[in-house]
Amino acid sequence: MKEPIGRKMDKIGKMYQGKLQEALSHLDIDRSFYPLLLIEAGNGITQQELADKLLCDKVQVVRIINYLSSNGYVERIQNQSDKRKYELAVTEKAQLHLPHIKNAIESTSIMAFKGLSGSQTDELYTMLVTIENNLLK
Repeated sequence: MKEPIGRKMDKIGKMYQGKLQEALSHLDIDRSFYPLLLIEAGNGITQQELADKLLCDKVQVVRIINYLSSNGYVERIQNQSDKRKYELAVTEKAQLHLPHIKNAIESTSIMAFKGLSGSQTDELYTMLVTIENNLLK
């Protein structure tokens, strides 16, 4: 019997994250690399918008932001027009480390895709997007 696709993707995701953490062990954070990239690209993204992008609840996002904030990578900026909202911004420290994080992600991806051609990698992404879209319906 084949392993269920969800279990296979979860296992691969954990293995990928482990290799990424290994590559970035010199940093003082050991998780939440991807949310950090979303915050950088988000240009004032709110905690709710981050939760929506990560498909997780607000409580999980608060934990992620607290973790990144306590390590000096993210700051919360109160929205001036709606005091209930906080926009997220990367700090100078994060900007210093983001190139290392992006390089580690690229290197880990290259390692993961070793033995696959460019067209196979593209096809894999296409299939994963199709699976994702099917599950969003």
